[in-house]
Amino acid sequence: MDTPGDKDKLRCAIDHVLAAEKSGEITPENVIYIVENINVAAIETTLWSIEWALAEVVNHPDVQGKIRGEIKDVLGDDEPITESNIGRLPYLQAVIKETLRLHCPIPLLVPHMNLEDAKLGGFAIPKGSKVVVNAWWLANNPELWEKPEEFRPERFLGEESSVDAAVGGKVDFRFLPFGMGRRSCPGIILALPILALIVGKLVRSFEMVPPPGVDKLDMSEKGGQFSLHIANHSVVAFHAISP
Repeated sequence: MDTPGDKDKLRCAIDHVLAAEKSGEITPENVIYIVENINVAAIETTLWSIEWALAEVVNHPDVQGKIRGEIKDVLGDDEPITESNIGRLPYLQAVIKETLRLHCPIPLLVPHMNLEDAKLGGFAIPKGSKVVVNAWWLANNPELWEKPEEFRPERFLGEESSVDAAVGGKVDFRFLPFGMGRRSCPGIILALPILALIVGKLVRSFEMVPPPGVDKLDMSEKGGQFSLHIANHSVVAFHAISP
């Protein structure tokens, strides 16, 4: 969930970019490059994740039912789903996390460069190396996850708590769709609430099913230079749920 402080940090970052352009530290071309990266890293990846999440709940009607049941039990029929009460819907949050685990939008995250010689896991990493993290493999490694190819939100509700992949009980290094640390993706404070709001509101109001004549939506993947998204868009049938 985001806080006023988090939003201030985002505004502050944009202010720094504009101030740097005004002072001549960066060129207008640099500003365009930064904005393009914001578009890919924040907007497009969120859209891809929404498409993955909806496709998964369409292909898993039992998951739809559990989301709908949780919303009814927690919020009743009248309380709207808002950013402030998503935290009371743990199964919905688990569905979003499982979507990001199975379909990491940026599988290798954003490349970084080490400024000094370093050693990691016994390997020497020379200064100036390009370092990438295979977040997709961490999230789909069968040595770390039980049947990782399956879409099972329950794994984020303590089902696999016995797997020791955390440091100090705080960071699960199996699941890093936004990276971690000081240079993790700031879009996490926007993407997670947006995904939960969209999926929650649609599932609450509609039963979503494949179109007539189709048993399952096509979940084939298409990879780009950095991205992983659905190869073929699908049609979804929406049936309104009576109050």
